[in-house]
Amino acid sequence: MRRARLPVGFAASGLVLGLGACRPIFVIGWGELAVLLVLAVVLLGPLMLRLMRSWRARRESERKK
Repeated sequence: MRRARLPVGFAASGLVLGLGACRPIFVIGWGELAVLLVLAVVLLGPLMLRLMRSWRARRESERKK
């Protein structure tokens, strides 16, 4: 037999939303936003560069065929 978990989910979401309504959950300023942006560029930049290079190499190998 499978228990219905829908009422439990509704109760949990109600509690979480009730707690979040009393005070701000995320407060972020321009300085923190800049740090997050720089961190994202540093972490994702090399990955995106490698992906673009492999994509170009694949397109050129398909053109030669």
